[in-house]
Amino acid sequence: MSRRLYREFYLLPRGEQRALILLSLLLILSLLFRITVQLLPDREPEGMEKFEQEARMIMASFARADSLQRVRSDSIRRKVTGNSGHAIPYTYPDKRRNSALPIDINRADSAQLLPLPGIGPVYAGRIIKYRNLLGGFFRVEQLGEVYGMPDETLGLIRDKIYVDTAAIRKIQLDSASFRELLRHPYLELEDVKAIVNYRDFKGTIESPKELQENFILPDSVLQRVLPYLDL
Repeated sequence: MSRRLYREFYLLPRGEQRALILLSLLLILSLLFRITVQLLPDREPEGMEKFEQEARMIMASFARADSLQRVRSDSIRRKVTGNSGHAIPYTYPDKRRNSALPIDINRADSAQLLPLPGIGPVYAGRIIKYRNLLGGFFRVEQLGEVYGMPDETLGLIRDKIYVDTAAIRKIQLDSASFRELLRHPYLELEDVKAIVNYRDFKGTIESPKELQENFILPDSVLQRVLPYLDL
């Protein structure tokens, strides 16, 4: 068996390999029977006609299987190479040629964030997770608070994004639960306790000025959380 035939044999599926081996054995046995018949012309082995008929059926089945394999191979080759017969090179998406930019980071999903330079699946997921915790971004610079976000990446995407503050989900300060308040990244445990205790004592909170005048929240915390409060 030449090297080419040897290689093509082992490239065949296992089922076709077994069929080819079986066919070879049947042909050898058929040859031995014919030699026997020629040496003993007066004696024809029993079942010889049936044996040859089964051998022809196996050969026909193998030929059909080979034909189907060739059709599948030609179909795959056309998909890969096209009508020209030459391989079609894979074109990687160019992130610089995305007509969807700039995008609203308060409404974009992870697929829309991926074209941004420096934003892969990990950072896209972190941006959306932090946005959900905040209730939305009210300025682009808040992306710098996303875990692990490099300043260089923020500089690259600053002019490719914008913020629609109408999409911010606000907290109903008079009815929000302790857990809901504590979930916000800008409020610490002590801040939430102070808000809830003051609300229980006062009944309602009419304006953010109350939180400032009664020292419920530090000025630095109040200024950060104010865009998320609905009074």
